[in-house]
Amino acid sequence: MTKSDYTQLSVYNGSDEAVEVYVTFAAQNSQNKCCPTPCGLSDFPFLTKVNQLMGKFTLDSKATQNFDPKGKCFSGNIGFYIEPQCPVPDAGFHHGETGTNIAEFTLNPNIPCAEAIDISCVNGVNCFIEMKVDADAGWAYGSDNTPITTIYNRGLQENSGNPGVYPVNCTDCIRLVGAKPCPSLPLGPAQTERICNVQRSERGGTVQVNLVVPVPM
Repeated sequence: MTKSDYTQLSVYNGSDEAVEVYVTFAAQNSQNKCCPTPCGLSDFPFLTKVNQLMGKFTLDSKATQNFDPKGKCFSGNIGFYIEPQCPVPDAGFHHGETGTNIAEFTLNPNIPCAEAIDISCVNGVNCFIEMKVDADAGWAYGSDNTPITTIYNRGLQENSGNPGVYPVNCTDCIRLVGAKPCPSLPLGPAQTERICNVQRSERGGTVQVNLVVPVPM
């Protein structure tokens, strides 16, 4: 992993085919004291513009693309195959039959704000994402600050008890707040504790977002 005094991000395609990768950026917001002017499309010229806050690129099989924010706050999400959305009629698994999951992150926010990562299955699951971080780098989750180096989503209703992951339609981790984001999908089961976010106060190293092929059970 890359070593520096700020945090970088990489995306790896562990599948056997090239995939489209979608990157959604947080908007500029002067009221956000942690990350008022985050990175955007112009910071990564290899992206093709989808809209003002989203770009995409094609990642070859077994290839890695590095994102170097050069110390700027980098906040947003990564999705694979299609734009993040609820189920697409008549779609297969990877193209959104049961919605889409994303890897979410906020890196290099203003001190004392914490860095944070998670995998959101709120809008469903269309692939298996793993996020890996450096060991002994301060990443932890839950009320007991349990150290962790890898998070990974499972199937649509298999993420309860799985740290770093928001279950389907569980907008508040342990429950749904408001209307279902994806009405055609089931609710949860939710987490029983607030373990959906992984955070740290340190900076440096690389957060890896990996598209993985799960081992058959």
